[in-house]
Amino acid sequence: MNNSRQSTTFLDRLGRLPALCAFSLLLHLLVLACITVRVPPPPTPGGGALTVRLAALAPQRSAPEAPGRPAAVTADAPAVPAASGARPGPRPPPPPAAPSAPPDPTPSAGDAEAIQMPSRYRVSMPPSVTLAYAVRDASGQTGAASLRWETDGVRYRMAFDGVTGRIDSEGGTDDAGIAPQRASYGLGAGSVAVAFERERGAIVFEAFGRSQQDRPGSQDGATVLMQLAGIGLADPDQMQDAVDIHVGRADHAAVERYRVVGKEQLATPIGTMETLHLARGGAIRLEVWLAPQRGWLPVQLRVTAPDGSARTQVVKEIGAAPPG
Repeated sequence: MNNSRQSTTFLDRLGRLPALCAFSLLLHLLVLACITVRVPPPPTPGGGALTVRLAALAPQRSAPEAPGRPAAVTADAPAVPAASGARPGPRPPPPPAAPSAPPDPTPSAGDAEAIQMPSRYRVSMPPSVTLAYAVRDASGQTGAASLRWETDGVRYRMAFDGVTGRIDSEGGTDDAGIAPQRASYGLGAGSVAVAFERERGAIVFEAFGRSQQDRPGSQDGATVLMQLAGIGLADPDQMQDAVDIHVGRADHAAVERYRVVGKEQLATPIGTMETLHLARGGAIRLEVWLAPQRGWLPVQLRVTAPDGSARTQVVKEIGAAPPG
């Protein structure tokens, strides 16, 4: 009887086995189905996602680099790694180099040579006059010098023979004062001519076949004396520290700076005069004494050579210019 009961239990268990197997199989299928749904499909080689990412990053690579960051870092930065087997997109061009700072301005001629552009001065045309001078040098030798200035207020003629040489000049006036047109410099037994071609802005040294640029207010070696007188006549306050005048000499032109040395009492053959002492430096030093009470005329001149020897001319007579 016991055997019969055990047989029945065993058969019951055998009958349940197919059901359990079927249930287990169903659970496994459900699990596999869930796993299949959650796993994404493998990426397709050359897929559009990679291309889109590269296109999106291109504007960032071409943006200007931050200040101070070396350009090579941006240009050589690696692109986003591509999937295995994918063809990389075209490399964007490197960002434009930041503009370099402009170089320091080169100093112009006006900056390198501060006196190459003399200021314009107010000038009153001195009236016609003649001056006779006595000349002396360190050896005690004496001589004579003269200055003759003739003008109608518009045109002028001037003849000077003194310690700076023999110079004849003629010309007119402009808004910068006396305006020479032609000067002749004594040179030995002959002379050399200098033409002031105002219209084309040139000073021409005819004997040497060359020219230089003209400047406003340019003078020759004689008229510079009367231009100084005219500046003092127009406004004595212009005679403060220095007066710069562009002067065309026999073979070159340059700005000459006449520095104010000071006021001096000057003894002359025609009496003691209150004067303003000016001096031009250089290899050959030129000193001029102007007499404000005598129409700012140059009543004394002195030339000092490089060896220190000097020649001085001092006024001994002032008179009206004879009719030309």
